[in-house]
Amino acid sequence: MIDSSNCVKLWNWLADIRINANQINLGQQSENMQDEWQGARLIRIRQELAPGIIEKKARHLIETSVEDTRTKEELNKLPPTLKIPSASSATGLFRLSATNQTGCVAYLSVARELPQRKARGQSCYRSTDTLVKQTGLKISQLSKKPPFAGRWPTPNPLEIVVTLRQPEDNPDDLAALVESLRYGFGHYSDWTGLPAPLFFERVVRDYISDFAIADEDIESEQD
Repeated sequence: MIDSSNCVKLWNWLADIRINANQINLGQQSENMQDEWQGARLIRIRQELAPGIIEKKARHLIETSVEDTRTKEELNKLPPTLKIPSASSATGLFRLSATNQTGCVAYLSVARELPQRKARGQSCYRSTDTLVKQTGLKISQLSKKPPFAGRWPTPNPLEIVVTLRQPEDNPDDLAALVESLRYGFGHYSDWTGLPAPLFFERVVRDYISDFAIADEDIESEQD
């Protein structure tokens, strides 16, 4: 797994316009590495460039009243009286492309646990319909909600691109394996921005830097 967010500056093959599982070049001295790496699997990971995914949904409502004697099951069998648009942030693993001439398949991984639970279907420029629960009653009242101009965090999708792989590999399985490494490993039970190996690599790099500075200080004192 390669985090290309910064590595692309050192290995330009990772860029969208150059990435090709059938022609892997590290530079003038190392071309056609797909022949040297026939037993390898390469997965490109990229952060903070993918757009969020909006899922278009609708809430189906049935008009009723306090005096209505019909049961909830009977009401659910009726055609909806009103539909309210209710867009929301989609979560999960999404395949973006089929295998093309480059041999690469792209995916988006959106954390399944959202950082917040805001009402769906809000708008930042117009009033929208919403349901308000009536105190002590089992029914809700339809009312207008003003435009929402605030801010809240939304999950940033992680790009997963399956490149070099084995003939018997299913790219969907490889992408699913990589996504599974974003959650529930070791002592960390929440979603991480990167799959486990890359996530811990950042931590290890920080420790190595600290130790390197400490060693230099010790050597200076001895001199």
